[in-house]
Amino acid sequence: MGLSRAELIGRSGLAAEQVDLAIDAGLLIPDRYGRFGEDAVTMLQAGSALVAAGVSVPDLARLAVRHARNVEAVVDEAVDLFLTAMGSEGLESNDLENLVPLVEALVPQVVALVGEHFRRTLLSRASARLAERVQ
Repeated sequence: MGLSRAELIGRSGLAAEQVDLAIDAGLLIPDRYGRFGEDAVTMLQAGSALVAAGVSVPDLARLAVRHARNVEAVVDEAVDLFLTAMGSEGLESNDLENLVPLVEALVPQVVALVGEHFRRTLLSRASARLAERVQ
């Protein structure tokens, strides 16, 4: 069912302006009914933790917008890969019922792959940059 914007604000503990900033940046995307998943609360709380650690809101917002734009471009390419791999040319509407479970099974694999790559790259580059500053 998902969370309304008001429920999201209440569950996250953040101000409406902060939630709207994440939505406007493209980090939180409502479903076709205007509702948000439970993961949106986790994402907002993570952003709040970054701000509490000293990251400025404008800098975080700028990075979030840049991230969202880049992710959208990569996602579009990933969708094209999925469609090509599934032989989606000339599909009929009843074919969708059979393909939706396949997409639902593949998406977590892509998320794991991309998420782990991002985590490793972030840790590696952050460690290297910190080492440069220590010397």
